[in-house]
Amino acid sequence: MPAAALEAWAQMLIRNRINRLERLRRKACKQWERGRHVHRLRTHARRLRAALEDLSDCVPRAQALIDESKLLGQKTGKVRDADVLAHKLQRYRRTAFSAEGSEIDAVCAPLRKQRKAAHKPAKAAVRDAHLKMPS
Repeated sequence: MPAAALEAWAQMLIRNRINRLERLRRKACKQWERGRHVHRLRTHARRLRAALEDLSDCVPRAQALIDESKLLGQKTGKVRDADVLAHKLQRYRRTAFSAEGSEIDAVCAPLRKQRKAAHKPAKAAVRDAHLKMPS
């Protein structure tokens, strides 16, 4: 059993990470089309999960919180992957010749469809995710 001071510190750290994740979740819901918020949300969900895995003996319901943050990351993964790839392709498109530009456009079209298909379940997962520190 961990010492009381260690448990208090671990729970404070996890509570702070959950609060930060919740603020990012709200921002992502309000400004969904800005992929930056989805990226930050995923990054902080991963950081929360890592801390929970390291400190699971000190945090009640740690495994449930790990599972919830992992699910959030999985549900938003396809949208984020499509955003990253589309952004890179658009950067390449700026310097491409006409023929290459047309081919890049042809690659981007299905990518937009992929993002659109992943959009609804990802946004629902972000909207519905409410990680709470157990009392």
